[in-house]
Amino acid sequence: MTTHFPNILHVVCEGERTRLMPARLLGFEVQTSSIAEKIPTAAKTIVFDIDLGDARNIAKLAAFRKTAPATCKQIFAIGKGNLQEELQATTLGARQTITKPLCENGLARIIEGLRDAAGITTPTASKAVNAAARTLEHSFARFRAKQPVDLAEVSATGAEIAKSIGNVGIAEWLSTVRAYHQTTFQHILIVTGLACSFATSLGMRKADIDKLTIAGLLHDIGKVDIPAAILDKPGKLTPDELDIIRTHPRTGHLSLSRQRDLGDDVLDAILHHHEFLDGSGYPDGLAGDQIRDLTRILTICDIMGALLERRAYKEPFSVEQSVSILMNMASAGKIETVLVHALARTLENKASSTSSLPDQDEIDMAPLYLSANEAG
Repeated sequence: MTTHFPNILHVVCEGERTRLMPARLLGFEVQTSSIAEKIPTAAKTIVFDIDLGDARNIAKLAAFRKTAPATCKQIFAIGKGNLQEELQATTLGARQTITKPLCENGLARIIEGLRDAAGITTPTASKAVNAAARTLEHSFARFRAKQPVDLAEVSATGAEIAKSIGNVGIAEWLSTVRAYHQTTFQHILIVTGLACSFATSLGMRKADIDKLTIAGLLHDIGKVDIPAAILDKPGKLTPDELDIIRTHPRTGHLSLSRQRDLGDDVLDAILHHHEFLDGSGYPDGLAGDQIRDLTRILTICDIMGALLERRAYKEPFSVEQSVSILMNMASAGKIETVLVHALARTLENKASSTSSLPDQDEIDMAPLYLSANEAG
């Protein structure tokens, strides 16, 4: 796994937004600090995502401009169409502006420009991410047309995902997915990346890693005909909408089970990735030993994926918050504690069962996974 990042982008933002920035993206290390801290004068490129209406921020940036080297490229995130912020950013030395809210997508465009200007050609996850999205497009289209999914393409895509994550790491994979894809495809690619990385870190056999990766790519294919208005609804689903969502595991399983060469473990994971150890999941209310090992792993990755994904109505949870929520679920007997700890280690996170939990409002924003697990 690549661990050295000679190319650095620094982001200065408001307090809580520091936790929303990726650590790595497209071969760059993203160093994040709060505007309350000292602005790094040695940085070659700084992106400012701050309140330009705050006089304290303006004073600090004006002072920084007097000491910053001429080679420091300053980029400001501003409100869309906000001419006052545009003027303020220019006055403060902005060489470029980008539209708020700043997230992986905006950072990716900045980094792409920096890479092109410097002639950097080192591998990134973007090629594998976009190739995987094309495979999902093909698979969903064939599924919708009631044609067999091309399992050879799905398998080859899974192998490329594993190779890419091995090269750039899971953190960069997650950030790249969020930069280039939204909604269902974003969720599937995040879940598949987590499952692949998780299985690899556990030292599972290659055959099982392949199974888990294929299951990740196909686990939500049953959502193909569910209206986007339901899938992307920002608030709590109605009972009728929840019933519609809960059809997707069986819909996917029913169609895929007619194909050859898709093993029982993969089919079981597709059918039962919303089951809980305490029997409160769906579609069959399985409990304990009735839930297979691969399925248990995919379930945890599916929940983590829903927490880490970015939606128009929801910022991604941090890894620390997500692990805390998973540990809360494990304590309630819904998922396996040892697997949550293993996933935390995979994500280089030291959170444990004693980690502080997010407040109730944050838990409620986690696509209601703690109560119904309907959104992943």
